[in-house]
Amino acid sequence: MKKIISGFALIFLALCSARAADVTITINGQVVAKPCTIATTNANVALGNLPTFSLINAGSTSDWKTVTLNLTNCPVGTSNVKATFSGTSDSTGTYFSNQGTAGNIAVQLADSSGNNLTNGSSLTSAVSDSTLATAFNLEVRAITPAGKATQGTIQSVINVTYTWQ
Repeated sequence: MKKIISGFALIFLALCSARAADVTITINGQVVAKPCTIATTNANVALGNLPTFSLINAGSTSDWKTVTLNLTNCPVGTSNVKATFSGTSDSTGTYFSNQGTAGNIAVQLADSSGNNLTNGSSLTSAVSDSTLATAFNLEVRAITPAGKATQGTIQSVINVTYTWQ
């Protein structure tokens, strides 16, 4: 019986002296603002048929066409949204390149006040606290920086990247 009790005592002492391994719990995460909903996901602007005789002189343009980029459902606390415009610049670096077949034509992008927006330009628009929405009102037109436009198609792609603030 002494042997059984001393065996239990050894097991008990062994269990008491056992130590648990150190454990590290690492938690990762990020708190981010929910973005606004981009209500205008594609904006197609039709410049229509432009006669070559109206685009003969350097600096000749078509009429402005309005395009509005709407953002809705902005989270409470978002004060404004910044839009950055990118695309292929024309040879002057002032406008966006025409990738259609018409020659000596570029595409001009401007804000609603007529200020020219070039590749890499950005605009900031305030988010309404009551509607949680904002909009970028833009103008687009064809322009012939050097004159002597030739017939063909006009096509340009301008990408917009939004940053929430």
